[in-house]
Amino acid sequence: MPVNKQLTDEQLVSAIQRGDQNALLQLYRDNFMAVRNHILKNNGKMEDVEDVLQDATIAVWEKIRNNSLQLNAKLSTFVFAIARNQWLKRLNKMNRMVQMYDIHTEKLTDSPDNLEARDIHLVRNMMNQLGEKCQKILTLFYFDGMDMNAIADELEYNNADTAKAKKHQCFKQLQELFLNKYNKQDFLGH
Repeated sequence: MPVNKQLTDEQLVSAIQRGDQNALLQLYRDNFMAVRNHILKNNGKMEDVEDVLQDATIAVWEKIRNNSLQLNAKLSTFVFAIARNQWLKRLNKMNRMVQMYDIHTEKLTDSPDNLEARDIHLVRNMMNQLGEKCQKILTLFYFDGMDMNAIADELEYNNADTAKAKKHQCFKQLQELFLNKYNKQDFLGH
C-alpha cells in the first residue's frame, strides 16, 4: 500500500486482516488529531497522546485480526471511543493515586520512629492474610526495593508489565484488608 493513498474503512479493515503494517500506520495517523485534541484538553500531555493512541490502535488491530470487531460506525469513531475510555481509566487511576497520597500527608501523632515500627508491624500482619505470591511480590517491591524487571525474573513472570499488574492486584487486596479493619482516624491524632 502506498503511504499517501487513503484507504476507505472497508479497505483498511481488509488490509489489516491481511497483516498490512501500513494499514496500522494509516489507522494511527487518521486518528491522531482527534485523540490528541481530546487528551490535551483533558489534562494530558503529548506522551499520553502517543501511549493512548498506540494502545487504542493496537486494540482495534487485534479485534480486526481476530474477526471480533462489529463495525457499525466509522472506524475512526471506534478508535476514538477506545482511546477516550483508556484516557478516562488513566485519569481515574491518577486521581485515586493523588487521593491516596493525600492520606499520607495528614499530620500524624506518633513520633516517626514509633510510627514506622507500628506501621511496619501493621503491614506485616495484614500481608500475612494474603497469599504467598502476593506476600512475595509486595515484599520484594516495597521492602527489598526491587524493580519490576528484577521481580519478574525472580518470580518467573513473563515480563515487568505482568509483574506490575500482579503487584497492583496484590496491593489492592492489601488495601481492602486495611480499609476493612482500620479507618483514617486510627492513624490521626484525634
